[in-house]
This record gives sequence, structure tokens and C-alpha cells, in this order.
Amino acid sequence: MFFRKKISPEEQQRQAEDAQQAQASLQSLEAGGLPLQAQRRLREEMEAGHPLFTSDLSANEFLLTRKLGYQPLSQVMGSSIYQIGWQYVRNYTWNTQESELTTLSNAHQHAAQLALSRLEQEATLLHAHGVIGVRFMRRNQEWTQNLLEYTAIGTAIRLPNVPLGAHPFLSDLSGQEFWTLVQAGYYPTGIVTGYCSYYVSLGRRLTEQMRGWWGNGGANQEIAAFSHGISQARHIAMGRVYSMAQRLKSAGIVGMHIENQRQIIEYERERGEYAPKEYYQDLSIHFAVMGTAITAQKKDHVIPTPKIALTMTDLRPGRYGENRELTFREE
Repeated sequence: MFFRKKISPEEQQRQAEDAQQAQASLQSLEAGGLPLQAQRRLREEMEAGHPLFTSDLSANEFLLTRKLGYQPLSQVMGSSIYQIGWQYVRNYTWNTQESELTTLSNAHQHAAQLALSRLEQEATLLHAHGVIGVRFMRRNQEWTQNLLEYTAIGTAIRLPNVPLGAHPFLSDLSGQEFWTLVQAGYYPTGIVTGYCSYYVSLGRRLTEQMRGWWGNGGANQEIAAFSHGISQARHIAMGRVYSMAQRLKSAGIVGMHIENQRQIIEYERERGEYAPKEYYQDLSIHFAVMGTAITAQKKDHVIPTPKIALTMTDLRPGRYGENRELTFREE
């Protein structure tokens, strides 16, 4: 016979408190916020005065930020695992049809903004002026096609003798790029994103023409509908990036990253015992754009004249077997 160990009143109270904390953390995440444990850890780090900082900066990036007087505070992160809603895509049509898959586009846009928002919230709790070197990653879960995961990781910094703004800025520029940007008189206002999932159904008529030897199948030809679909996906994604930059009152966008994924989908349909099969060919497009929106610190700022620099690689192995880059600058 097995006997269940009796739980003490203290243990019961602790389990009840843990369950209450977990429920409160879940409610915070559902509202787009941070788990309570993460909020507590960041507040404790802030109250302790940042005795030990963490960052994902390289040694060169760290030295550049320190040269300008910036104080790295902590590595910060935001993430979101998002379920994609149902969206029907196949069109058994005679003529070509194309349209945006708004459910997919909105899923990518919302998941990305949730991850960036949580990154910004962590920086806010640290009283940081901004986050530099943001690495933004997307991953599709292997066990299902209906889940997305977006993760943003960067280094929160504090600027010398600068009052805190309403919100910390976010920048996916490297430490060197951020240093160059500030030296030229510009300042990041935030990371902007644009996503568009687009679908082109070529239609049975064109598909059969391309398959047939006596039609157009044996000749060189552009599939104009597919080319137009890619152009439309880019146009929609770029429009969303521009809209975000305008809301941030930015002068432009730098460091843009473009992702253009395409997949040809072929399928067929039975028409009956004596009727020939119907063949279809579609194109699925996912276009993603991300960059750092910037603004001029002064309207009358002057960009310093660049100096000539020659970088050479020293092929002789160093102390640990690595190669070195030697840079010579004009004085």
C-alpha cells in the first residue's frame, strides 16, 4: 500500500502563491507584456545599480560605445510564439487570380511587433535610452506549419548627460554602424517592419498552355502573373515599412534587410472516370522588410568628411591561431 505524503500548510501556501504568480504572468503575456519573473529580475538589476552588465556586443563594438561614453546595461530580449489562423489558398479557376493572404501577413506583423514591444519593455525597466545591435530572428516550428516564433535580442545602453525619452529607441545596427550614425549627426527612432504574404493562382488555362508542347510549353516565356505577384508583395511590404517610419517622424530608413521567399505549388483535380485531369500551378510569396528608422539630431548638422582607410588581412596566425585585420587611416 502506498501512502501519499502529507503536504504542510506552508507548502500548500507556497504552491498556491506559485500558481497565482503563474496565472498573473500568463495574463501579462496575453496583454502583450512581460512575465512577472522577468520584470522582477530587471527591477532588481536596476536597483542594484548594474554591478555587472551583460551584452551581445563584440569587443570592438563595446570599445566604440565606451569611447562615446555609452554605458551598456544588460542584454535584453523579446519573443513571441504565434499561431497562424486558417487561410484557404487553392483556387480551381480557369483564369489567373491573385490576392494577399491577409491572415498570414497580419500574423507575421503582429508576432514581430509583440517581440519588439517586449524588448522595448525590458529596456524601459532598465531606464535605458535605447537598444543597439538588435538581432531579429524568425523560426517556423518543425512539428507544425501553423506556428511562428519571433525573437529579438539586443544590448540596452544609457547615454551620458541625456534625459530619458518617452520610449527607448531600438536599432538593428551593429555597434560600429551605430557609432558611425551618431558621428554623422543622426539618431535612431526605432525598428520598422513590413510583411506581406501573397498568393498567385495561375489558373488552369495558363497551366495547361505551359504544360503542352504545342502551346507555349516548348518556348521561352516570362510567367508575367508570377513576376507581378512578387512586385505586388514588395510594394505592400514596403508601404507598411514607410507608414511605420512616418509614424515615428523619421527622415529615412537605413540598414534594411529584405527576405523574399517563394514556393511553386502544383496540384491536380480529377474530373471523372473518362474526363482528363485538371492541372494547376500557383506561387506562394512571403516578402519581409526590416530596417532602422533614423532622424537628424540637428537640422543644420554637417556630416564629417570621411577619411581614407586601407584594411589588410595579416595571414600570419596569432597567439590563438586567428588572423588579424590591419587598418591604416589617413591623418
